[in-house]
Amino acid sequence: MVFFVSLLFLLKSWGAWYGDVFTVNDFLIAPRQVFVLLTTPLFCLALLLVCLLTLAATTVRREFSYVAFYVVCGMAWLGGMKYVFPFLGISSRDDVLERGNVAACWATAGALLGSLCTFAGANIGNGPGCEVVLFSAVLSSALFFGVWLGLECGTRISETITVDRATGAGIRLGGFLVGVGILSGWSVAGNWVSARDTLKDFAISLWPAICIGVLAILVERLRARTQFDDAEVGVSMLVATLYAGLALLWALARGVHS
Repeated sequence: MVFFVSLLFLLKSWGAWYGDVFTVNDFLIAPRQVFVLLTTPLFCLALLLVCLLTLAATTVRREFSYVAFYVVCGMAWLGGMKYVFPFLGISSRDDVLERGNVAACWATAGALLGSLCTFAGANIGNGPGCEVVLFSAVLSSALFFGVWLGLECGTRISETITVDRATGAGIRLGGFLVGVGILSGWSVAGNWVSARDTLKDFAISLWPAICIGVLAILVERLRARTQFDDAEVGVSMLVATLYAGLALLWALARGVHS
């Protein structure tokens, strides 16, 4: 039942996504933005597949049917998460396809990759079945959106992206969301023991994601005070790389809960 519901939702959500890409833009936006929207979900699919084949439960790695099951569930989960993006100020249809906003394109790509990391982390380690993966994915996704909401409330960065069309802000938000996604997925990664132990480990492990959120708020406040020119994307690329790089280094250095 989970598989078929996920498959139907996957087809509906991503069918609408690609339908918009091919029909809404009417060839008015840059080809590279169309390319990003076309390929980012496929890149997420590849990352999920690599994660399942290398870091998932032993029984999952040994059976193609299990890998296919979690791929479908993961892409359906990602398809559902993208419907939350507009509530945090970023819409691929309105901002990228209809208005050709380059900054929003960067932010959307980062949001998709970060969202994928939350589900991928829930698959890392051994567990009894899909119910524990979904339980962990709910926790990691809630942390991901909670930290993003904190940044939005503290800086209104979505207005800088959608109204001011600040490319640098879009790059920084994209890198930030990748970093938060990695840390959110890390917070639930590991072998399953019980719901109580998972909640305990999650509560202990959520602080790095919160810290990177606080760091991002400070960076945006400093940018506003110094009147940094968002048209100069070099510094923003460095900041975005710092967000994602620090998160990845932390996850690799600390490993997962055993």
